[in-house]
Amino acid sequence: MIKRSMCRATAFAILLAVIFTGAATVAQAQGKWRLGAPIPQGANEVLGASIDGQIFVYGGQDPLNKPQGIFYKYDPGKNDWTQLPANPVPVHHGAAVSIGHKFYVIGGFRLPDSGKGGWYPENKAWAFDTETQTWSALPNMPTARGALAAVAVGKKIYVIGGGTIPQGKQLPNGLTPGGDVELLGTMEVLDTDTNTWSSLAPMPTPRNHHSVAYADGKIYAIGGRVGSCFSGGWSSNVWMNEAYDIATNSWATRAPMPTARSGTGIAAVGGKIHVLGGEGWIDDFGGVFRAHEVYDPETNSWSRAARMITPRHGFAAALVDKTIYAVSGVNNAGGGGTLSVVSVNEIFEQ
Repeated sequence: MIKRSMCRATAFAILLAVIFTGAATVAQAQGKWRLGAPIPQGANEVLGASIDGQIFVYGGQDPLNKPQGIFYKYDPGKNDWTQLPANPVPVHHGAAVSIGHKFYVIGGFRLPDSGKGGWYPENKAWAFDTETQTWSALPNMPTARGALAAVAVGKKIYVIGGGTIPQGKQLPNGLTPGGDVELLGTMEVLDTDTNTWSSLAPMPTPRNHHSVAYADGKIYAIGGRVGSCFSGGWSSNVWMNEAYDIATNSWATRAPMPTARSGTGIAAVGGKIHVLGGEGWIDDFGGVFRAHEVYDPETNSWSRAARMITPRHGFAAALVDKTIYAVSGVNNAGGGGTLSVVSVNEIFEQ
C-alpha cells in the first residue's frame, strides 16, 4: 500500500541555530579529506555509485531545470576521468545504485511536455552495463517520483520516498514552487534477477531529498525535507532517522541526525553510516553544509567526522573499500536561477 502525505510549504519552523549547527552533542571529528582530480563537467543534482573499484557519476540539472545527463567514470588508481555513453532519457533528482557490473538509475524529474520549467516525475528505470557500455530499459517503477532515494541489498533495489503529482490532479507543468505536491513514504522494490517490482511497508514519515543506506540488516532513511520538493520557504528540513528491518518488513524510529538537512550524500562504512553536506533554509535565508555526521546503529548514537572541504548539496557520494568520494554538486542552496556548480572530487579516509 502506498502511504502519502499531501502538504504545502508551511510544514514547521526550524531554528537557524539548530539547522546550521546541529541539535545534539556528538563526539569530536575524525578522519581527513584530500582532493582528487576534478570531474571534467560539474553539475547540480548528480548521483554516484561504485563498480569494481571505480566511481560512476550521473545526472545533472541546469538552471532552467533541464536534465543534463552527464555520465563519467573515475578511476582512483589512475586519478582520471572517462566520459561514458549518455542515458537515452536523462533525469535529475533520480536515484542510482550498483549491483554487480551494472549501474542503475531509477525515477527522477524531467522537463514537462508543456516545455515549462517545472519538475515532472518519471517512473522509468535503466541499467548501464559497464562491460558492454550500453543502456537498457527496465520495467517501469509503479510510482512515478523524483527526489527519491534508493539502496541495493543483494540483488534487490529498495526505492523509498520522494515527491509526485497528487492523485487526481492534472499538472501539465509538473511540480512547481508553491504548487500542489504529494510526498511519499512509498517503498517499492525491484528484483534484478526477475525484473519485477513489489511493494513493502511504507516509510512512516513521507519526505523527499532524503538519503538511505544499508547497515546491520536494516535500511536507514535519514534527513530530507517535508512540505514540498522545493527548498526555500516552501519546505522544512527534518532530523528524522527511520530504520527498516528487512526481515520483519517493519519500521522503527532511531536517534535523530544532529543537523537537519536535505540533499545530502551518504555512505555506509564498517557498519556505520556517514551523512555528508546538504542544504537548509530559514525563510529567505539558505545555506549549504560541510557537515559530516556518523550514525552507529549498534549504539544508536551519532558522532562527528572531519567536515568536507567544500560545502555543497546535490553531489554524488560513493564508496570504494572504506574510502568515501564526494563529487561535484553546488555550493549554494536551491535549484533554480544561477547555480554555483563545483567540479571538486573530495576523498575521505579514516
